[in-house]
Order: sequence, then structure tokens, then C-alpha cells
Amino acid sequence: MLTDLRFPAPDGTIFQTRAALLCVCEGHLLITWDECYPDFYTLPGGAIQTGESAAAAARREWHEETGLTVSVKLCGVVENFFVWEGRECHEFGFFFRVEPGGELPAVMLDNPHVTFRWLPVGNSDSTLDLLRKSAGKF
Repeated sequence: MLTDLRFPAPDGTIFQTRAALLCVCEGHLLITWDECYPDFYTLPGGAIQTGESAAAAARREWHEETGLTVSVKLCGVVENFFVWEGRECHEFGFFFRVEPGGELPAVMLDNPHVTFRWLPVGNSDSTLDLLRKSAGKF
């Protein structure tokens, strides 16, 4: 049985690995919104499991959340420190570009209180230039 690579460190910090999906379509970035956390947005994706590569986790998460099968392209790894529900977290996120590959459902298939939303990327913010590039062109 596979287990999420998410566990408490001896000091109580939650350590986790995550595969996140960057889906850009017609100048918009796909994000998710959870009605349980209305002030928080995230990218589609989830925990990498033991014995699973980050790319396999990205494909699995996309399929679980959308029902679609896609190929993914690694575009970056980000180390992130944050507080979630009062706990310190330390995360290594593997970010993959993905093309939609079909019509997306309105809500996540594996989490029906989470909806998909399209965030305009815009044309003037240079910090988002990487999101406008095609997969493999970074």
C-alpha cells in the first residue's frame, strides 16, 4: 500500500512532497478553490506517494482530479515554508506543465467541495512570463 510522503518531523513541522500542475490555457492559469478554505487558492495536484516518481504522481493526481490522462513536463522544484492550520510546514513541490487534454469538470472528481477556476495570467506581469511559455520551452 502506498503512503503519502507527508509526515511530522521530530520538531513537529510537517514535511511533505507535492506534485503541482501548471495548466495554462488561453491566457489563464488553472487554480483550485476549496469551499472549506475560502481565502486560499492552490494549484491542482497533491502528495507524492512512497515508491512513486514525482511525474507519476502528477499524472495520477491529474487523472484523479479531472478524469483525464495527460503527459507532464517538469518545469521546476520549489522549497516552500508555510503555516497550515497552525502547524509549520516544509514542502518540496515538483511543478509540472500540463495541457488540459479535454474538457475539465467543474469540480474535482475526488474532492467535490473543491472547484476549478481560471485565473487570468495577463500580459503585463513579467513574473508570470514562464507560465505563458509552452511546455519544454523554459
